Amino acid sequence: MEVVFLKGFLGKISMSLLIVIAVLAFYSFVLEPESLTVKYLKLSKDKGIRVLFFSDLHMSRFYGFHERLIKKIRELNPDYIVFGGDALKPNTNFDDLERFFTSLSEIAPVYAVVGNWDFDKLSRVKAVYRNSGVHLLDGDTVKLIGDTGCINLVGMPLSQKYTTPADKDILLVSHYPHAVARYYGPDPIICLSGHTHGGQFYIPLVSNIILKSKYPILKGEGKFGAYRVFVTNGVGSWLHLRFLAPPQLVVLEF
Repeated sequence: MEVVFLKGFLGKISMSLLIVIAVLAFYSFVLEPESLTVKYLKLSKDKGIRVLFFSDLHMSRFYGFHERLIKKIRELNPDYIVFGGDALKPNTNFDDLERFFTSLSEIAPVYAVVGNWDFDKLSRVKAVYRNSGVHLLDGDTVKLIGDTGCINLVGMPLSQKYTTPADKDILLVSHYPHAVARYYGPDPIICLSGHTHGGQFYIPLVSNIILKSKYPILKGEGKFGAYRVFVTNGVGSWLHLRFLAPPQLVVLEF
């Protein structure tokens, strides 16, 4: 009798675990990667500039998610769009990639920095950006003009040191969060980056402990030295999997 009861109990436990695993798998592989969140950062309101930042597109082919992404960006009505790098996957369709960025350029001026996945095919990425009207910042500074003021957008190169001719009101963008250590110039208002995917499969406390030595700031806002840094989850990934790190757009008000 006890053996039968034990077998039945273990069978129920096993079935419960299988159900939990199936639900987590469905959520992580199907639901969360197709979701979209928006983070708002109100840095000031005196310049009349709204910047939309996103990173880590990792596009293979253009599909419904990218349609929704474009629609959401249009609804957010940015004055400028900034992309934090990593447009590619190993199987990227470059015509589809150009279609995506052309659609963004019809909303607002688009600026981009280089990501590590872009580097090996950088000439093709540059061609896509050129054809779609995207301005690549690879160690460059441009002025973003608003209704009542302006800021200086500084695009860090992927692996070199950089300083800027601008002397104030700096928005620093790099693909790697730790790239701010290679920046020499006036203190930025904030530093934006991606690359980490917010941990991609994020387990509270555990992910931070395991990855802290490599990524002191895995996701969200923090300090790197004296600099204020925000690391976005990005919107895509090299594997269609996310858990507690949903695709993210960042809206900055200056």
